[in-house]
Amino acid sequence: MSAPLPSNHQVVPSYAQPLPRWLAFGVPVLMMIYPFVLMIPGLNWEEGLDREFGLVENLTVVFLLAAFIVALRTLPYRVGVLHGLALGLLAFGAFIFMGEEISWGQHFFGFSTPEKMMELNRQHETNIHNINGTVEFIFTKVIRSALSIGSVVGGLVIPFILSRKKVHFAPGSLHFWLWPSLSAALASVLVNTVGVPNKIANHFDSKLPNYFGPHTGEMKEAFLALIILLYAVAQYRVSRQLKMKA
Repeated sequence: MSAPLPSNHQVVPSYAQPLPRWLAFGVPVLMMIYPFVLMIPGLNWEEGLDREFGLVENLTVVFLLAAFIVALRTLPYRVGVLHGLALGLLAFGAFIFMGEEISWGQHFFGFSTPEKMMELNRQHETNIHNINGTVEFIFTKVIRSALSIGSVVGGLVIPFILSRKKVHFAPGSLHFWLWPSLSAALASVLVNTVGVPNKIANHFDSKLPNYFGPHTGEMKEAFLALIILLYAVAQYRVSRQLKMKA
C-alpha cells in the first residue's frame, strides 16, 4: 500500500536518503570539467605522465577505499543477517575493485610482475581483470556492464518510481535499505553517457580530451566507483538512523 514518505523525525528509506551535495553533484561536475582544464596550456600537469598516475585513475581508488571503509563502518548497524551479508559483499567488492585498479600495489610500489602472470596478462601487470580470455571478458564486459545497467535501473529508475509513488516500506524491511539514493542519479547517468562524445567524435574523425576520448574507460570506472561510494554512504545513513530509532 502506498503511503507518504516518512516525515523528518522518522527514518528515511535508502532511496530517499539525502546525500552530501558536494559529493553527489559537485564531484561529478568537476570530473566532467577537469579534462577540459588539461587542454589549457600550462595546466596539463598530466602530459607525459603514465595514465595510471592521473587524477581520474586515482580518484577511482579514493572512492573505492572510502566505500570499503564506509561499508565496514555500517556493519555494526546492519538490519538483520541479509543486510549484513549485503554490506559484507559491498565491502568485498569495493576492496577487489580497488586492488585490481592499482594492480594490488604494483602501480605505487613498482614490484615486478611474476613471470607466469606476464605471460597471461595483456598489460603485463599483477592483476586478474587483464588476463586474456574468459577472465578478462567476465571482468571488463560482464561485471562492468552489470554495474552500468544496475546503476541506471537500481540507482535511477526504481528510486524515481518509488519517490514518485511515495511508497513507504516498513523500517528494516528489504526494500527499505536495498535501493540506492536518488541523489546518486547524476553519477548514474554520467557513467552510461560519458562514452557518447567519443563515439560521435570518432564518427566525424574529431579529437577529444583524453578522458572523453582515448581514456574514456578511466572516467567510466571513476563514475562507477563514485556510485559504489554513494551507495555505501546511503547505507550508512539509513542503517544508523534505524539503529538510533530502535
